[in-house]
Amino acid sequence: MSETNPENALLIDELKKVRLEAQKLSSALADAWEELTLLYELAEQMRGVLDVDQAIELALVHAMDILSAEGCGILLKTEGDWELHGANCPKGREEWLYSDLAKSLAEETLRRRRGFIFNELVHHSHWGEMARIFNVFNIASVPINPGGHAQGSLIAWNQNQGEFTSRDLKLLSTIAAQTGGVIESAFLYQRLQQTFRGTIRAMAVAVDAKSPWTAGHSIRVTRYAVDLANNIGLSESEIEKVEISGLLHDIGKIGVPDSTLNKPDKLTDEEWQIMKQHPVIGYEMLKDIWQFRGDILDGVLYHHERVDGKGYPFGLKGDEIPFMGRLLAVADGFDAMTSDRPYRPGMPKERALQILMEGAGTQWDKDLVKIFAESQKSK
Repeated sequence: MSETNPENALLIDELKKVRLEAQKLSSALADAWEELTLLYELAEQMRGVLDVDQAIELALVHAMDILSAEGCGILLKTEGDWELHGANCPKGREEWLYSDLAKSLAEETLRRRRGFIFNELVHHSHWGEMARIFNVFNIASVPINPGGHAQGSLIAWNQNQGEFTSRDLKLLSTIAAQTGGVIESAFLYQRLQQTFRGTIRAMAVAVDAKSPWTAGHSIRVTRYAVDLANNIGLSESEIEKVEISGLLHDIGKIGVPDSTLNKPDKLTDEEWQIMKQHPVIGYEMLKDIWQFRGDILDGVLYHHERVDGKGYPFGLKGDEIPFMGRLLAVADGFDAMTSDRPYRPGMPKERALQILMEGAGTQWDKDLVKIFAESQKSK
């Protein structure tokens, strides 16, 4: 048997080492590509997201795709306290994220303004006892918007492969950075929305306050209109427009003299002509707000039109009247009949529904009246 040439043996060993290094490099590249792909997908999916909960859900899904951990969760600091806003983990295991342990870890993350790892949390002098109670052996935590409005912490726990690494922390930090900007924008957007809605509601209350007989009218009309919109299956975005239009439908009464609004007797022809201008006045007040153009302004301008053409301000007939105008006309008419006025008390709901049914197809949209009456009878 011939002996192996020492030079050949050395070459074989070198080839084995090179192949092993090549395999390691290939594996590392594959892992890096997978991570890059997941992070790219997260960035793509985050585009245009203006909902905090949606952004958090996307971040948690991608964090669990990248990490080998039992679970992860996001806590946000709201008015000085920490609240859990989402978790991705086995059922029931998110309970510890409501504890003082999770809140303390989140607070520490914000204090440091950078991520950290505790791989032997159960032996920690301050957190160890609580960690043992909740079976949380190790954690990786990174800050979200440490200097922003929507401050928070992304926490992963119980690495399935033993310990969290600097690589895990870097990936979590990248996800937190991508998510943080979206959460911040979504948070500010929602705050703006709340302010916007509050302003609209305040305007509606101000209009209703011009007369003791119309107090709460816009709020009630909005409630009836939204209920009708739900019953005919409108989308969430369409229902939002119904709500805004309902609150603003009588905004034009700001331009009607108090003496006319509060007159206890029948209006003169001249006073009635002034009263009939309030839809146009409301439209003129709001027309330059581009977000109101379309359905919202349709409700303001056309809620006193009648399907038989005898309404105001334009005398439109049937489908000539935009849908929002026809819908609000039903809600407005019902509230007007059931509310007290200086010249008569409010009538019972049953009588008002009867009048609506009698006027279906002449004063009000037949199909809308039918659905509205059926929903109100069941209440």
